[in-house]
Amino acid sequence: MLYRCPCCGCRTLAAPESLQLCPVCWWEDDGQEDADAAEVRLTVNGALSLNDARTHYRECGAAHPRFLPYVRKPLASEQ
Repeated sequence: MLYRCPCCGCRTLAAPESLQLCPVCWWEDDGQEDADAAEVRLTVNGALSLNDARTHYRECGAAHPRFLPYVRKPLASEQ
């Protein structure tokens, strides 16, 4: 069973809060969820809040435009 990425919503993570990088959006899952999505933690995702990353994903397909070279389209099984 795969867990949904909190940024793009695709089922790409082996476990929640595992510091895994989502291959679809390049968000590193540090446990940030809806309750604190506006907070900038300044940890593994740098100066990005989850809200910012979600906006970037909707606009360009990655948690931040600088991650575009690393991301891929979601597989049908991940949606």
